Amino acid sequence: MKKEASNTPGKAEPIDKFFYLKETAELTKTGSWYIDTQKFEAFWNNITYEILEAPLDFIPAVESGLSHYAEEHRDYAAKLFFDCYKKGKEFDVEIKMVTFKGTEFWARAIGKPVLNGDNEQIGVQGVFQNIDDVKQKEFALQNSVETITSQNSRLLNFAYIVSHNLRSQTSNLQLITHLLDSLNTVEEKMEMLSNIKGVSDSLNKTIEHLNEVATIQTNSKQEKRVVRFEDTYLLVVTSIQQIIANQKAEIITDFSGLDSINYVPAYMESIMLNLLTNAVKYKHPDRKPEVHIKTFTQNEQSFMVVKDNGMGIDLSRYGDQIFGMYKTFHYNDDAEGVGLFITKNQIESLGGSIAVDSTVDEGTTFTIIF
Repeated sequence: MKKEASNTPGKAEPIDKFFYLKETAELTKTGSWYIDTQKFEAFWNNITYEILEAPLDFIPAVESGLSHYAEEHRDYAAKLFFDCYKKGKEFDVEIKMVTFKGTEFWARAIGKPVLNGDNEQIGVQGVFQNIDDVKQKEFALQNSVETITSQNSRLLNFAYIVSHNLRSQTSNLQLITHLLDSLNTVEEKMEMLSNIKGVSDSLNKTIEHLNEVATIQTNSKQEKRVVRFEDTYLLVVTSIQQIIANQKAEIITDFSGLDSINYVPAYMESIMLNLLTNAVKYKHPDRKPEVHIKTFTQNEQSFMVVKDNGMGIDLSRYGDQIFGMYKTFHYNDDAEGVGLFITKNQIESLGGSIAVDSTVDEGTTFTIIF
């Protein structure tokens, strides 16, 4: 018998709630799933088939559930499900999934336990949406922020060189030229001219550093090419052969895990040159320098690790200064504090990162992710 419509103002005859659920799922493109933990059966709605690009005759199974997640997120997905199933722990996460056609995408997934009238758990149910467009925009924004931060850092260091180094050197030159006018003997004037040469050399070095900093962003836009680590290493070692021989340094390489990458060749040469030179220059006084260079891939990322047995750096004291401009941590007369700054900025300008681990009197390890 048909139920009569309500006469209450503002209220209408209730319609099948499953209509709303189905239409809402269609409108929002929300997939849903249910796993009966007593019968060990799985159920999907039509949108789940659509999102996962599954054939319509596919029958979902609990056993194959993890195959719908990207390989690196399967352990995470399994933990979420079993924590919900065993502990009644709900979840609301962003996770990477994969379609039947092999397309990976980011999804927002929500899962909750299902209880019967006796408050016993009888299943797990959940919904998910493809949020890949939003996630990719988030990644792009994050990369933009990191790029801007890196550029600001270079600008600050550029400004530091201009305001501090150049000003002090030009002021020194100005003072010397004024003093020249007051000197009487040839000997005094020759000595002052010698000072001018020293200031001039220092000024030239500062301008070189300015040029290096200014060209980092420009060079990062150069076309990347296949760069073989072995070839770059041989090129670098040839250029510092005398330093290596003088210090009796031993360098051990292992490029078997990753023999080449797409990179700016000049940057790779500069990075390897700076790290190798530092490892040999800042050797421990009680032992011959030994440097290990290893390349490999891990979790779809490319790594280069440079490890030495040198003097090491006190990270508790200098940890936040290691990659700063004109920061030195040892008493070598030829230390300038420029190499690691340039290295870090070159790596970051191409989207990579560099980290350091060091122990005083034991050595230092630099880990680069390209």
